[in-house]
Amino acid sequence: MATIFEADEDEDVSLVEIQINGQKVASAGVSTSGQVFLRGDIHPLGSSTALMTAAVQQVPYIEVSAVEVLFPADWLRSECMGNMDRIRIINNAEAFVRGQVS
Repeated sequence: MATIFEADEDEDVSLVEIQINGQKVASAGVSTSGQVFLRGDIHPLGSSTALMTAAVQQVPYIEVSAVEVLFPADWLRSECMGNMDRIRIINNAEAFVRGQVS
């Protein structure tokens, strides 16, 4: 379990490891309300910029480790500025994560 930071209320999040050929590729999460959280490196300007932008916009995020931060999939999608490749990655990752926790 993890905790969402910068949210109005605390909410539990189930973390999921995404693996390919047995190797961990990324972490993701699903909150108790059903919101999917994905890695910030999907953000067009990278994870560190995503963290700064999210802080300014008061977007909730999850610190998995010192270098891995998860953000709401909907927010990441809106930040992609119409980049269909990134949006497709987000959509596929979100569907995968939802399938893992249902």
